[in-house]
Amino acid sequence: MVGENFLKMASVLLFPLLAASAGEGVREMPSLADPMAAETVAVVGSGRVGADQVFELWTPIWYETLAKVRNGKLDAGQGDAQLTREWRRALNALIKDELFFQEAEREHHSAINGMVENFIAQGDPRSRNQITAYIRQRMNQEMERYFRQLNSELVRESGGMVKLRRVLEERRLTFMEWQHRLRKKAFTQTYLREILHPRAPDPGPRRVQEYYAGHPDEFRRSGLVRFRHIFFANTKRGGTEAARRAAVEAWQELDAEEIDFEAAARKYSDDPPSRERGGLETGEEADDPEREAWLADIRAALREEVPETLAPILESPFGCHLAKLISIGQDRKIPFNEVSRDIERKLQAEVWEEATDRYFESIRRKTDIRVLMADFPAWLSCAAQAGMDAGQPRIYRTDSPGMRAIEPGSR
Repeated sequence: MVGENFLKMASVLLFPLLAASAGEGVREMPSLADPMAAETVAVVGSGRVGADQVFELWTPIWYETLAKVRNGKLDAGQGDAQLTREWRRALNALIKDELFFQEAEREHHSAINGMVENFIAQGDPRSRNQITAYIRQRMNQEMERYFRQLNSELVRESGGMVKLRRVLEERRLTFMEWQHRLRKKAFTQTYLREILHPRAPDPGPRRVQEYYAGHPDEFRRSGLVRFRHIFFANTKRGGTEAARRAAVEAWQELDAEEIDFEAAARKYSDDPPSRERGGLETGEEADDPEREAWLADIRAALREEVPETLAPILESPFGCHLAKLISIGQDRKIPFNEVSRDIERKLQAEVWEEATDRYFESIRRKTDIRVLMADFPAWLSCAAQAGMDAGQPRIYRTDSPGMRAIEPGSR
């Protein structure tokens, strides 16, 4: 029976899975303040898929696509077609996750009932309710032990509880809600791995080597992005709106060439390390993993910008960033020993996706699935964004659904 080994599998799989999910979630979680975030985009049986969940997956692609359209690498029609494909891909993935969770819950309850019957058959003197309560308590104790480990790992990777709670607060999430999301994901994945593992074998070392040799373009490390930036911190400026106003005013000064970028960084930036360098970030400064993680999203965003031009204003959970790309270094080939494990995971993921797709098709007929929003909102289309006044600074909010472009003075 599927449920027999459910908790045994959890001891191996739960903690690594949650730790991986945590790293992604804290970085990407959208704000729930936007009214649209609470909308339901799909109903799956007794559950729902919210707009905020889809935006969490889709938002980074929106920024990348819009930058390519703005810089002439795609036309608006091509950009919108790409955004539509990615929206539907994200929505379908979340529908599958919700359906799998409901299936896992059914199997979990079935496993408990099976254990109760075994206790009774073996002559246990307790009542059925007492036995059920005992089994649930033991199972919950086991699960909570792994979640305490998760909490410790989350706090450590985030640089401490204060920093973690501040990030979640900026994104309008309580720690309990974030923990609930991870718990649900882990519960589902543990169940899926148990029933699908025999159908998703490992690729083997030869297949990994063949993949590396056959896909050379995938294993090039992008050149380092060198840039200057000015940071307007929410905490030092008196809140999000104040930081945004200060960023817009500085952007307008720079755009009018009333001040050069280096001088503006020394004058305005709330980031002491780079302020002393006139906002310069080369990636060759003193090794600071936490700082590099903080700058990673800015580096990624600037890859699509034109060197020596003022980029749109980037708004992160911590404040606003004005940035100007200086240069992007040469790509280099990554040695096989550095990526072999990544290739193995990629190939495993492909086999896993095929197995989950087959399983999804086998169980979806039992569940009512209704899609309420099959496409992204029209106001986020590349065509709509291109119609904005090019003379105004655009603020791409990396912590909110759709990274809404905000006009100066708007809320």
